[in-house]
Amino acid sequence: MTLNETEIRRTIEILKPDNALFEVRLIDGKWNASGYFTSTDTLIDELKHIRNRNNTNVYLTVNIVKPECYARNQRDKLIEYAAPTTSDADIAGFSYLFIDIDPKRAAGTSSSNEQLEAAKTKTNEIYMFLRGRGWNDPTTALSGNGVHLMYAIGLMNTPENVKLVQSCLLALNMLFSDDIVEVDLKTYNPARICKLYGTRAQKGANTEDRPHRMSRIVKQGTIRQNDKNLLESLASLLPQQEKPELYNNYNPRNFDLDDWIAKHGLKVTKSKWNGGTKYLFDECPFNPQHRGKDAAIVQTSDGKIAFHCFHNSCAMYKWRDLRLMFEPNAYDFKNVPRQQYPNYQNPNYQPVEIKERKGTDGVPVFYTTEEIRHIKAPPEEFLRTGVTIIDNKMRGLKKGFVTCITGLRGSGKSSITTQISIEAAEQGYRVALFSGELTAKHLYKWIILQAAGKHHIQQTQYDNYYQVKSSAEEVISKWLDGKIYVYNNDYGNDFSEIYKRLNKCVADHKVDLVILDNLMALNLSMLEQDKFARQSVFVEILEDFAKAANIHIMFVAHPRKAMGFLRLDDVSGSNDIVNRVDNALIVHRVNEDFKRLSKQMFKWKDDSPLYHCNNVIEICKDRASGNQDVFIPLYFDIPSKRLKNSEYEYRIYGWEEEYAGAGFRDDDF
Repeated sequence: MTLNETEIRRTIEILKPDNALFEVRLIDGKWNASGYFTSTDTLIDELKHIRNRNNTNVYLTVNIVKPECYARNQRDKLIEYAAPTTSDADIAGFSYLFIDIDPKRAAGTSSSNEQLEAAKTKTNEIYMFLRGRGWNDPTTALSGNGVHLMYAIGLMNTPENVKLVQSCLLALNMLFSDDIVEVDLKTYNPARICKLYGTRAQKGANTEDRPHRMSRIVKQGTIRQNDKNLLESLASLLPQQEKPELYNNYNPRNFDLDDWIAKHGLKVTKSKWNGGTKYLFDECPFNPQHRGKDAAIVQTSDGKIAFHCFHNSCAMYKWRDLRLMFEPNAYDFKNVPRQQYPNYQNPNYQPVEIKERKGTDGVPVFYTTEEIRHIKAPPEEFLRTGVTIIDNKMRGLKKGFVTCITGLRGSGKSSITTQISIEAAEQGYRVALFSGELTAKHLYKWIILQAAGKHHIQQTQYDNYYQVKSSAEEVISKWLDGKIYVYNNDYGNDFSEIYKRLNKCVADHKVDLVILDNLMALNLSMLEQDKFARQSVFVEILEDFAKAANIHIMFVAHPRKAMGFLRLDDVSGSNDIVNRVDNALIVHRVNEDFKRLSKQMFKWKDDSPLYHCNNVIEICKDRASGNQDVFIPLYFDIPSKRLKNSEYEYRIYGWEEEYAGAGFRDDDF
């Protein structure tokens, strides 16, 4: 038997630390042997002395074996045809979500080199996908014929948790399995065994085309366990059965998906999946740039339907969103009364007089509907913010519009604006940033930190102070180069001069998004004598600029000292600011004041999900879609300064997909 003692020791040290009990099983056709061990030395000694056979494969229990199993006959020794061996009932809990990525091939054969390479490629896809959903790094191993990913978890062996692990594997199989490589669906059972790394995988004949290979651990994963919520989120991607309702004639299983796809002219490729059907799109319906069969509809044999796109910018879309895209009234029967909130518009608002704009001779003062229909306007275009609910409800930031964002000090206003800048760069847009409070170098560090994410930063000697690893910083900076332009504050804060330079920057660099942080840092004295009037003129200038250049402009405005829960009326300066802008957002920090004041105003209960996050963004005004009083929970990650849609979200930007350290390189294997 070929053994790599060093690799076996490393395997036990990583997978079974602190003298944990494990079973090793040898299998060769109808012959088998079993032993229970806590000592690597004892195991290796037994492996050296057991009767050698031609095609023996050696396996190890993956999960936590109950201590009483150590009292079986095969304690500290390998016994041929030993019984009993570890059963599901002998497992106390799950140590790992064990993902086996295996090439499809004839039974009893080893994989070819080409098949193994396909498994490695698929492994990288799964690894990056789960990393993007907030999973910690797994222990990765080469099994000899495929690749194993072992994600640390800590779940008791209960029927509920067995079902959860099974659903996670089923979801990964649905998303990633194809005609060449598949995610094994059988590795969910608690007593599952895997290759003892450091031994040879020996299936079938050892040929040049399909050789027997040594197994080994490629990379050790993080010790920190992945939270159960991550497994539940992954399992939720599986197709769900709609409830019997009026809109589906109380029989959702009768929905004819093939007919629906044909009716709307969607280009898909059908394939079978687990008794159901997978419909792979040539291009994602939500973003035609997402090609390569990255988007799909899946329907199970019992009629459940799911939609998924692998790209982060489309990850929030579900089957319901896709159906509403083509059938806006599909679910309109549900006329559920919306909860009413106070309207905070100023009833005494008087608009500042707008001077008549000079037009071309012959342009009517009042249009007819047909004249309006023939007015040429640029197509609607939206920049996604990365805040899922904003992007779903508002479709993002519309070009030609102006957004005002406000919030108390320390609420996260600057964090969200820089993060939106990175999101825009990810989508291929260009951004011009003015920060009146931060130097260019300080702002650069903040942006690089947010773009890096928790996997590429390291803590310094100071509390809550982190820096980007030097190996990643250069890659990020080059990825953002030519996408984000930061104003040099040495040129002053005179708005009339800044406005001229912004115009030039937009024209020269084809900028799509302008961010001004903040209004109080700009010198507007040249616009009007009256403070409030000059702020109205300021917004008017931005409106004209946004429309003429077909860009989106976002500016930060500080509020006055609010006596109660922060509202738009509290924005510093004239109410004309918030009444004139197209969108208005408030960023709240979830602290004791937020909880106390929101309970007084909205009568929210203690179990409100908004009290369990770190920050809240409120949509106060949305001219395009009419959204108002929408409160969005966000979670602040201290190391990376990111505001996340969920506690476990991990956004992967384009630089990381190209970064050599983000996935597994060929020389790893």
